[in-house]
Amino acid sequence: MPNLNDPTCGELADSADSAILSRTLYSKPAELVVAGHDSYLVTDSNDEILDATAGPGVTCLGHSNKEVHQAIIDQMQKISYVYSGHNTTQPAEDLATFLIQESQGAFSKVLINSGGSEATETAIKIVRQYSLAKSLGSNPPTATREHLISRFPSYHGNTLGALAVSGHPLRKGIFTPYLSAAPISFVSTCYPYRQLRDGETEEQLCQRLLQELDDEFQKHDGNVAAFWMEPVSGTSQACTPSLKGYIPGVKKLCKKYGALLVMDEILCGMGRTGYLFSWMEDGSVEDAAPDLMTCAKALGGGYGPISAVLMTEEVARVLNESGGYNGGFTYQSHTLACTASLAVQRIIKRDNLLENVRQMGELLFSLLREHLKDAPYIGEIRGRGLQIGVEFVKDRATKEPLPPSARFAGRLLEHAWEKERLSMLLGMGTVHTDGKVSGDTILLLPMYIIKEKEVREIADRFARSVEAVSAIVMKELSDQI
Repeated sequence: MPNLNDPTCGELADSADSAILSRTLYSKPAELVVAGHDSYLVTDSNDEILDATAGPGVTCLGHSNKEVHQAIIDQMQKISYVYSGHNTTQPAEDLATFLIQESQGAFSKVLINSGGSEATETAIKIVRQYSLAKSLGSNPPTATREHLISRFPSYHGNTLGALAVSGHPLRKGIFTPYLSAAPISFVSTCYPYRQLRDGETEEQLCQRLLQELDDEFQKHDGNVAAFWMEPVSGTSQACTPSLKGYIPGVKKLCKKYGALLVMDEILCGMGRTGYLFSWMEDGSVEDAAPDLMTCAKALGGGYGPISAVLMTEEVARVLNESGGYNGGFTYQSHTLACTASLAVQRIIKRDNLLENVRQMGELLFSLLREHLKDAPYIGEIRGRGLQIGVEFVKDRATKEPLPPSARFAGRLLEHAWEKERLSMLLGMGTVHTDGKVSGDTILLLPMYIIKEKEVREIADRFARSVEAVSAIVMKELSDQI
């Protein structure tokens, strides 16, 4: 049969002993994890795995936090689920209030869902309802804005609507026929490592990217409903931060053309970059805050499936005046998920863990750069806080990617897991040519509670893995000459 999944990930490691259909992206077999504590997973063979990515950036407080456990137990003894279409609960109200109060006045209302893809779907529907209500509510009615602008490459979720606003052929893949009719176009993501021209400064690159967006707005004159972006990219471009001045520039363009600014902070938000919301590092509420923001992953710390969409007072007003938000999910504002999330966020604030994110992030950056300075295939180490990406290339000078057949990042992940007992996250490629994707990246997303000893251990294990896989790949490439 043809391979209809990511062809760079090796053979499918499906287990005949499991009733669960495999969805692994790697050729390593899934192990049975039976416990966890702090930054470690424990397998059924009693091996401890150093989890350097908090799952996929989720378990920010580490595994088995007793305080969060107790909060969930206490709530379970009262009530576990209330249908949000009929009623509300104190945990949901308190969590929404917490998020609004911590937003520095940027947002006024929250919708709580169960995952990042649901949050993206909800945000798409909000944009549609907002645009339709504004046009029909005008006197006389005006044409409804329908077009969305997103960025390439990007990834905003795995449901069909979320894939539609994602600029990533590999993720869209076989589902593209269901997405192609969507009125969405794409502009370039910030990617200075490969975008900078000879003699060009980052400031000049930023202006070039903003001009590209300006041109796209003009191309769809008066019809753009929203612009979609991540302040710091996730797996689609391995933790590439926005250029200085980019987000304020984007916000000005959205205001100029009357479009909503939607920020995807599903991975980079809720403290991952050292700020509760990633955009806070790029400017004030007036200069950098979006109209809509999605968040998930570290929002609940893995203690319950949860996501949220935060919106400005203006967006909430239009939704309310047009009959209320036209949508919803069965597990929206789930009582136990909200309880867990609120406990997680209160601990992060009380224990000043965002400062630890910034400090340990700086340490991990410096250790990786020191350990890998002579490694042959290191292209760039980038990111913010504890959201760190490493890009590997065949040639440092030309930045030529390694051939997909080498599976450098995939083999690195497998080696680190099997030989170093280190868990990492695989990126989704960085170089897009004629619908094909190449480029090897790895993401490191440690827990917010991580200590210096564990940071040093991650850097050591990662460096040893890079050295081992580099030697294998170097020999294979030389044999092909």
